[in-house]
Amino acid sequence: MPVLPVPRPKTLSCSALVLLLTAASSSSTIAQELPTPEEIITRYVEASGGEDAMRAHTSMTSKGTFEWPAMGVKGESTLYAMAPDKFLSRLVVPGLGEIVQAYDGEIGWTEDPDGVSLLDGEMLADLKRQTRFYAALEYANLYPKQKTVGETEWNGQIAYRVDLVDTDGGEHSHYFSSDTGLLIGTETTITSDVGTPMKATTHHSDHKDFGGVVIATSGAMKSMGMEMLQTVDTVTWDKVSTSVFELPDAVTSLLPE
Repeated sequence: MPVLPVPRPKTLSCSALVLLLTAASSSSTIAQELPTPEEIITRYVEASGGEDAMRAHTSMTSKGTFEWPAMGVKGESTLYAMAPDKFLSRLVVPGLGEIVQAYDGEIGWTEDPDGVSLLDGEMLADLKRQTRFYAALEYANLYPKQKTVGETEWNGQIAYRVDLVDTDGGEHSHYFSSDTGLLIGTETTITSDVGTPMKATTHHSDHKDFGGVVIATSGAMKSMGMEMLQTVDTVTWDKVSTSVFELPDAVTSLLPE
C-alpha cells in the first residue's frame, strides 16, 4: 500500500498545523472517553435490576423450550440454580429421553440416553464459571484480566466489547449494549465432551423483568456449525430444594472410593 508523503516543515501551513493538532486532540479525547470494564459492568448490573435485587434471591427455576433447527429437534427445558453455585439443567428430547447437566458445588456430571459421566479438567472449570449464581457481581474474581476494546456491532446493535481472561487463562469477549447496558452476547472457547476446544458464540435478547431482575428470554448458541435456540417462559425465585442437586446413584457409583 502506498504511503502518503510527509510534508516538510517549511511547507506545512499554520492552518494545517491547527487541523493536525485538533485531530490529535479529538483522538485523545475519544480514547479517554471509552468506558472502563468496571464502568461497563457496573452499568450492566444496574440495568439488570441492581445488586440488591440480585442478592434478594438465593435460588431460581426457569422453564422454557429449546431447539436444534438443523436436526429438527424441539423440546422442553428446565433450569434450577442455587447460590452460590449449584446448578441443574434438564432438556427433554421427544423420542430420546433427557439430557441433564449438573454441578452440586463440588462434582459436575452429565446424563443422556447413552449413560452418565463425570466432568473434570477444562469441562468442569467451564461449568464452575457458568454456574455462579451471582456471576454478574463477580466479574473481577472470575475474570481478573479485563480490557475495553471499543464499540462494535453485535447482532444489529452497537455494543461495547470487553475482552476477558478467566482464572484458568481462558479468553472471552463479552458484548454489552451501548444503549441499554445489558449483556447481549459472548464469544468464548469451550471444551467438548471429548476434550476438544470449540469456539462458541451466544446471543442474548428479549430481556424481561422477573421479580426485579432483568433476564434474557431468548438465546442462540452457535458452535462447530451447530445452532441451539433457547427461550425462557417463566422464572420462579427462591423455591428450589437442595434435594434437586443430590447426586443420583448412577453418579455416586462413578466416584472414587
